[in-house]
Amino acid sequence: MLAAFDGLQEGVWLVDLQQRTILFSNAVAAALVGMAPDQLVGEPVLRFAATPQDQCFWADGAQALAQGTRCQTQLLRRDGSLVPVEQRVVACPKDLHAQALLVTLTDCTARQATERELETLLSELRATLDSAADGMLVCTLSGQIRAFNQRFVHLWAVPQALLVQRNDAALHAHMAERVREPQVYRARLQALADDAQAETCDMLELCDGRLLERRSVPQRSHGVVVGRVYSFRDITREVQSQAALRLAGRVFEASPYPIFVADGLHRLVRVNPACERLLGRQSQEVLGTEVTTLLGLGVARQFMECVQRDWGHGGVWNGELWLPREGESGCAVHLSWVALRGTEGQFEQSIGFVRDLTQQHAAQKRIDELAYSDTLTGLPNRLLLSQRVETAIRTAQASDPGFAILFMDLDRFKLVNDSLGHPFGDRVLQEVAARLQTCLRQSDMLCRIGGDEFAMYIHGGDAKVAEQVARRMLDVMLRPFTLDDMGFSIQCSIGLALYPQNGRTLDELIKQADTAMYQVKERGRGNFGFYQPQMSTHLLERMQMEHALRQALANERLSVHYQPQVDLATGCIVGAEALLRWTDPQWGKVSPAVFIPLAEETGYIVTLGAWVLEQSVAQAARWMRAGLPVMVSVNISALEMRQPDFIERLTRLLHDYGLPPHLLELELTESILLQDAQEAAQRLDKAAALGVALAIDDFGTGYSSLAYLKNLPIHKLKIDQSFVRGIPGDEGDSAIVSAIVHLGKALHLSVVAEGVETRAQREALQAMACDFYQGYLCSAALPADDFSVLLSEATLRPPVPRSQAVSPFQSM
Repeated sequence: MLAAFDGLQEGVWLVDLQQRTILFSNAVAAALVGMAPDQLVGEPVLRFAATPQDQCFWADGAQALAQGTRCQTQLLRRDGSLVPVEQRVVACPKDLHAQALLVTLTDCTARQATERELETLLSELRATLDSAADGMLVCTLSGQIRAFNQRFVHLWAVPQALLVQRNDAALHAHMAERVREPQVYRARLQALADDAQAETCDMLELCDGRLLERRSVPQRSHGVVVGRVYSFRDITREVQSQAALRLAGRVFEASPYPIFVADGLHRLVRVNPACERLLGRQSQEVLGTEVTTLLGLGVARQFMECVQRDWGHGGVWNGELWLPREGESGCAVHLSWVALRGTEGQFEQSIGFVRDLTQQHAAQKRIDELAYSDTLTGLPNRLLLSQRVETAIRTAQASDPGFAILFMDLDRFKLVNDSLGHPFGDRVLQEVAARLQTCLRQSDMLCRIGGDEFAMYIHGGDAKVAEQVARRMLDVMLRPFTLDDMGFSIQCSIGLALYPQNGRTLDELIKQADTAMYQVKERGRGNFGFYQPQMSTHLLERMQMEHALRQALANERLSVHYQPQVDLATGCIVGAEALLRWTDPQWGKVSPAVFIPLAEETGYIVTLGAWVLEQSVAQAARWMRAGLPVMVSVNISALEMRQPDFIERLTRLLHDYGLPPHLLELELTESILLQDAQEAAQRLDKAAALGVALAIDDFGTGYSSLAYLKNLPIHKLKIDQSFVRGIPGDEGDSAIVSAIVHLGKALHLSVVAEGVETRAQREALQAMACDFYQGYLCSAALPADDFSVLLSEATLRPPVPRSQAVSPFQSM
């Protein structure tokens, strides 16, 4: 019976179920592993197991082996090579062998080679498809997608999800969504479905503006249409190029500038209507004429050599020519003659752009007249001043006294323009120029730099002469101005620089004079000053400090400290003033008296103030939650108060941090109440309506007006430390402090004295019935953590909401 297996094309093994050894092998199976049949008898089957799966299978129990298996695997040949086979293992029929497994082995070498060849062919076909410049899509007649290439994926922006999981309906829907007119797109597809033999070419506009050319041809197999092949090509640039050509043609015809086109022999082949008008001739009369003849050039050869040379370097010749015209006098023109070359660089055509210079020459003449003068005042401008100074420097001798440059700016001239308008301001500048001119000698020069700035060249002027001129200018500017029956005054600030001490060029001298003028303005305006070298150093330091200040917030170099406010009668802490502190790696501990004015001048005080306000509200809320409720006073600058969102931001901070409004006090300077008084009053009323307390800081140091104390919701006055410092010894300071305290009492306002440092000062304030004080006598300003310790150790009088507070007047 076993001999029958030798006639089979498949290999056959009988394997002992218990021992896993080969009991029988036919010739085909033996050939597969490169051995004779009798050599295989007794061999363990694991010897020929080449894969982990087979090794696990044959190592399994007899019961699992009896269930059999069927798989694609490999056998280990005698020479160590592998042969692919299809292996099937079943239990051997009992009549053949009761304790054996029947293993059949089919050689798959030829089949796998055929499959690899087919895969290679398919890969080559797909690579050919993907290398096509057009996007390709192949569908059956029913619309089932059979193939597409990468270019198709790119053109149609096919999402990744449709590439990893086949969904023909979703891909067709995606294509319909990408076109500008989906309904028209679907109608065309239906027409193709109705006519399987049709070959079409149309254009699709996508939603992103691109244009695709779609070609469709039937796919045939044995002469029968079995599907449809679509090709897609992006023709956006091609269509745009065609549109650009059409536009260029229209521009050529409609251009107001004369244009001509010449062939390779420089003969006119086309002129536009503007060129016809310039020449005074019709195109038919000039076509075929050489360009040199048209331009009336007598020596054409020399001219063309020059043109050819420029064409060789940059492709264009530019120059001015005199153009003769039919029946008229000629005119000056500017010609830009451009060479047009082919793909290989050979000269093919040229195009000329002509511009009539008649008006330009007339305008240039006028420009030359105005080049050295200011159009508004008629004074020399900076260009003429520069030439004058350069001449003076070039001809200067060592024994010459040199000269002076004065730089003058009108103080607050912006108010004139803003209130009376720029035309009125221009007339004022003309009046100013006329007055200043009377202060100079014939050898000097007054120049308007721009705006309300003037510069003066004082010939042979040393410091004494320059000072005399500056004083004369200040004197003439003190006289009132009258325009349109309106009298007004304008003052000026003047900076002076001397040659050669302060600079050796006009730019340097003007820069130094400007620096000196800036110092005059800082000292109060309406005066003059000479440049000193340390001024530049001061300005540089200010610039560096401003930069460091702007970086300090982000680099966490700013902090808020708190100074207690103490009840003079009880000694209890009743509040804390938030004070900003800055420690810089370069500048060290910078005094607020230095950086606060700098922040106000640059406008950065708005950012700093917003940060301090938020930090103070947050800290006050933390103290409240810790059982240490204390009113925190925060200084508000005039610029910060004028911000449109100030009240909204204040309301949001109180809400976000959960701080009762009566635990916050805003300290305001008198300048806030005097600038934009109506707007300030509205905002203060809104702040008071929230329940926030309001105090006047540094009371008595500004332009005080008792009206705002009566009309505005002010709760407290703070006496500036400059008055407190002199008590009790200085009678004037004592009188001022006493007057402020009595004023506060009369208006039912609390009064706080700042800068109290001695017991004598505190006792004097107690005698005057002042309510509260703050200063080093109690404590310096402390970081929040240290102040928390102070609060926990001191006697604290918690504030009460304004509606519950009793004013001094009510308690009398």
